[in-house]
Amino acid sequence: MSSNFQTILVSIFLAFFVFAVLIFSGYIKLGGSSTSSVLKGRIVIWGVFPSSDLLTTFAPISKINKDLKINYVQKNIFSYQQDLIEAFANGKGPDLFIITPDMIQENSNFISRIPYASYPEKIFKDSFINGADIYLDNEGTIGFPLVVDPMVLYYNKDILSNEGIVYPPKTWDELFVLNPTLTKRDNIGVISQSMIALGQYDNVNNVKDILATLLIQNGNPIVSRDSSGGYFSLLNNKTIGSSATTIDEVIAFFLEFSNISNSSYSWNRSLSNSLDMFTSSKLVFYIGKTSELFKIQSMNPNLSFDVTSIPQIKDSATKLTYGDIYAVVVNKKSNNLVLANQVSAMLVTGDVANNFSTAVSLPPASRALLSVKPSNPYLFSFFNSALISRSWLDPNKAKSNLIFRELIENILSNSTSTREAINKAQGQLQLLLNKK
Repeated sequence: MSSNFQTILVSIFLAFFVFAVLIFSGYIKLGGSSTSSVLKGRIVIWGVFPSSDLLTTFAPISKINKDLKINYVQKNIFSYQQDLIEAFANGKGPDLFIITPDMIQENSNFISRIPYASYPEKIFKDSFINGADIYLDNEGTIGFPLVVDPMVLYYNKDILSNEGIVYPPKTWDELFVLNPTLTKRDNIGVISQSMIALGQYDNVNNVKDILATLLIQNGNPIVSRDSSGGYFSLLNNKTIGSSATTIDEVIAFFLEFSNISNSSYSWNRSLSNSLDMFTSSKLVFYIGKTSELFKIQSMNPNLSFDVTSIPQIKDSATKLTYGDIYAVVVNKKSNNLVLANQVSAMLVTGDVANNFSTAVSLPPASRALLSVKPSNPYLFSFFNSALISRSWLDPNKAKSNLIFRELIENILSNSTSTREAINKAQGQLQLLLNKK
């Protein structure tokens, strides 16, 4: 009963959201009739999702708006940002483009905001997951969240059953108890089966996102905005938020699993890539993204695995994970600015938003859609993880990856102290943030 009421209430907020955006865009004129009962024109959308997956996404819009043509262009994920920069410079940018938070800063000058006077912040927060707040700044709404790709915990069911372990770990502390049972070594110390891939950089998939998860769970947003809208790094904060945990301790926890002298030792740089290890049944727990499900299945169709939420800090009041939150934004130089705003509003509501989520096989960012729990066990876990997802204002995904890699490698090689490595990473990250 209460769940149904909540769904209805959120749906009302979503309807108001669309209404507010259409007023802002000029499609609905208060005190007079609208200029048209349907949308007309041509809109170009760029993104990295396969175009074949999105064929049915825009059908509900096109069915109502016969004279509206939506052209989606799939871009290469590795050249996408450069393609945008070149297109904007030549005045040939798309009307709408889909981004993740690491693209906010680089494209900030090209994004049209919706001011809070036209679209209240409260409506946004009631419509989308908490982590979607990253698309709010001092000027207004940056973009409308579409889907989420959260970090989750994949686990080998057969190995756990064989060892008499009923449930996967819910907290990070449980790993210390499980490791002596789940990590197998021969008489000269060579690992044949690992519990979890932590403590190294180059052979651990999603390692930067794992570190981001640990930091975010401990209250560190990594990057924040000041009152003037500027970006600043929080990476070297000794005390993270209200937590007694320091960033030094977070890094130490991560590295502990590659320290051969510790009882938690389960990983080293000589092992194969963590995804390969997991799909070969040599890794019990794999920290990955929801988008990796089909890849895992294709790599080993006979693998007996399941998925659950990523481990949390023991006794933490708030569950959190890192997630790539995709949003659609409007090009401020679009020749169809009014129409672009209208279409962007429709992409994140009702059947269109649901179609988009289904097409790209990622959980939606909409609270209304997430309130309807799927029966599929994988999707059930993905939806729950989407709800607790947070992201961070990464200024440049590729360059920040190098910063985090150097941070870990400097400590592992003992070339610098942990504190010196963190301070260096802090300075490098701040330099990236200053290049706006």
